[in-house]
Amino acid sequence: MQPSLPLNGATPVRAAVALAALSLLFFLITAGSFTALGVVLPDMVAALHWSWSAAGMGYTLLALACGLASLAPALLARRIGVRATLVVGGVLLALGYLLLARSGQVERFWFGAALIGAGFALTAIIPGTFVLARLFSHRATALGAYYAAGALGGVAGPALYHVAQALGLDWRGYWLTFGGLILAVAIGAALSLPRQASGALTEAEDPSDDPSSGTVRDALLQPQFWAVTAAYTAYLLCETSLNGLCAPHMTEQGLAPAFAAGLISLQALVNMLARLFGGVLAERVSAKRLALVSLVLVTLGIAALGFVRGPLFFTLAVTAVGVGYGLSSLATPLLLLTWFGRRRNLDLMSIMCLVSTLAAVGPWLGGLVKDQSGAFAPAFAVFGLVSLLALIGLVVTPEPQNQVARGTP
Repeated sequence: MQPSLPLNGATPVRAAVALAALSLLFFLITAGSFTALGVVLPDMVAALHWSWSAAGMGYTLLALACGLASLAPALLARRIGVRATLVVGGVLLALGYLLLARSGQVERFWFGAALIGAGFALTAIIPGTFVLARLFSHRATALGAYYAAGALGGVAGPALYHVAQALGLDWRGYWLTFGGLILAVAIGAALSLPRQASGALTEAEDPSDDPSSGTVRDALLQPQFWAVTAAYTAYLLCETSLNGLCAPHMTEQGLAPAFAAGLISLQALVNMLARLFGGVLAERVSAKRLALVSLVLVTLGIAALGFVRGPLFFTLAVTAVGVGYGLSSLATPLLLLTWFGRRRNLDLMSIMCLVSTLAAVGPWLGGLVKDQSGAFAPAFAVFGLVSLLALIGLVVTPEPQNQVARGTP
């Protein structure tokens, strides 16, 4: 991968260092947030005598803060630059982990979880995608590696806590160590960025990839933006719901809890591999075709979970969702980038992530369906229908008429 021409001062070595630093940051943030919290939380509940409903609220606040803060990266990058935005996000993450380490009353835990969610938004997907899309001409490969690093963090998160315990750290020491490590890596990632990755860069014209001279508002008035956003939200809905509901659903169908947990880990692993190889594939296949294939896999896999029986068919369904989710998480940002260009991408990506917060209702909706019907299966059918509608919407949506850059992403 060579640096793209708009960043004339970025050497190949500097570009590679920036990719490595941003990928490491994404890995650590993912490992230390959603996945790790689920493993550490039982020890916190036992030590602090919280109710599980109160503890679960921390998860909800983490997800909501992450989604609702999605506009912040664009706003801060305009004013203080991408480097400073990463540092601010690192500070918020460190403060959040400090509050988790010093948890006593549950309200402090809630506040810390919300800070971690906001810090996630400022340091992970949105600024990373923005910088790497400008830094590499083969941006699909670079973004594939970046997203794969984030997914790998999801796989490694629980194991890192067990390693910390083997080294003699309790959950308080684990959170303190993680907070300090993430702050250091966030600062290092900020320093690794080329000089051009500043506030001025976000305003610069990008003549090599500017499908439209329109504004962000113009893009929001086009159905193409909402078709991509619907696809992004649909796959997140299916992924979130699978992680939250699939294990109890499978145990209800007679599968061993250990097997069900193993399938969730398998899904995370194939998700990571799909992101990595999807980046290479996207250099040869259009972003729209990749997004369509991924949504087909997600739709079939999530719907099948409500009907299939037996270990083999559950494994196939979960694998389909994992591959589809991994490809979708790469293909939809690439499609947004291809259709609307790099100049508006920071703002449009932020808005897309904000809208996708709606996906957080999945586990709640699945629980409601379970309470009313006595089974999780109807919920998976509903999620499959939502994904199917997003798929149809993307199929019938043509490219924006003002798109002029039709090369590979």
